[in-house]
Amino acid sequence: MAATQQNGPDEPNSRQSRWTEPDPSEVANRIEALKALSNRQFTMAVRDFISSSDEDRVTAYAVRSAELARKARRAITDLLQDPEKYLESPAEESNNGRRERLRRFRLDAEHEAELLHNVLAGIIARRGFLPPESNPRGRARRRLADEFPERFLELVREEQQNDVDRAAEQKRQRAAARAAGA
Repeated sequence: MAATQQNGPDEPNSRQSRWTEPDPSEVANRIEALKALSNRQFTMAVRDFISSSDEDRVTAYAVRSAELARKARRAITDLLQDPEKYLESPAEESNNGRRERLRRFRLDAEHEAELLHNVLAGIIARRGFLPPESNPRGRARRRLADEFPERFLELVREEQQNDVDRAAEQKRQRAAARAAGA
């Protein structure tokens, strides 16, 4: 039973009790240092941050800052598309070891990408807007409706009529089932 106990925020060895905010001047300095890097160097810095086992809160705050979040999200997209391009392989690494290393890196990169997505959504929300939907089918549908409005309205009316016909058929089937069961 003791193994399933959760540490509370005030208990020793809990993650919450060890959390300390980094010095804002250190974060500002790290942001400026990361902004000065080329895109390739920045991607490598993000790669090092993601693959590091240490909790570097200063870099975490800098990468997730409003100034760098968008650039970091693009870098992580590149890292996820081709991680082997950015990760060095240790000498004499087995295939299983390589797969496991890449799997762990992808999981950590996806986690960071999700955090950055939320950071960017928060930045947009603070400006009074909602973030755009990530829905390529919906965007394509809207574009088609804009480009061919008559055909779009024709299809919408057909689908509405199909819905009405389907509902009427289901109503008839339910009435027939009730009549047969009564």
